[in-house]
Amino acid sequence: MKLRRMKTILGLVIIALMFAFNSPPSASFAQTSEDQEKNVGKSWEKAEVYIPGKFFSTVPGKVSVGKPLPVVIYMHGCTGITNHDTQWANFIKGLGFIAVLPDSMAIPGRKMNCNPVTKRGGSFPQAHALRLQEIRYAFDQVKKSPWADTKNIFLMGHSEGGQAAARNRLGGFRGIIISSWTCTHAKNPDFDGIFAPIETPVLALEWDQDPWRVGTPQEGSCANKFGERKKARRILFSGSQHDTFQQSEARDAVARFLKDNLEP
Repeated sequence: MKLRRMKTILGLVIIALMFAFNSPPSASFAQTSEDQEKNVGKSWEKAEVYIPGKFFSTVPGKVSVGKPLPVVIYMHGCTGITNHDTQWANFIKGLGFIAVLPDSMAIPGRKMNCNPVTKRGGSFPQAHALRLQEIRYAFDQVKKSPWADTKNIFLMGHSEGGQAAARNRLGGFRGIIISSWTCTHAKNPDFDGIFAPIETPVLALEWDQDPWRVGTPQEGSCANKFGERKKARRILFSGSQHDTFQQSEARDAVARFLKDNLEP
């Protein structure tokens, strides 16, 4: 009887371990493709949209303009939409473009993938796949929007959003702006490079001593990844900062890049 009881207990332990090691991922990410698209769609529904001539931002479903306007899809960094992002958005709308900022943090189950104190990422690695899905979803929605000049859709991203912009493989963007990302990862080829079609114009804004990159496998420069790209330019700032908007050279470069790559 004692031996039989021990075998029973052992069997129960084995079963428990099997469930523990084969348990499904959290409910928010163990979903069908339809559920995933619906959840990623929240980033679009809650997006902040900045319209030329309008003081307040709105959401995509409430955009009203007199004629279709060129669009910049702007991907925020790892902490969500910040004042730095809205500064860029207001600047972009001042150039005559609609700026659309998808809100990644509106996705159910979404968490920050970084520690802004230590300036290191990796706490929520699912974020990287989500950001690419957000870009695709936003691009598809803009293409269907009556307020968008669909010949002139640009992509811009800052920090984690810059990573996503660099990793984006979609064609159809008139240009891509990468802010505070190096297009470099010495340990992960999925993050090492610029993945957009080679004919896509690229503008990179970088700090030479960015504290998020220095001393990590991400230390480097997008300029080293331009390769055969004929329409690629880097603006390099000297210092140990991360945000780019406060640099007049960055603002001038973005304005020129958008103007130069507009299709009439």
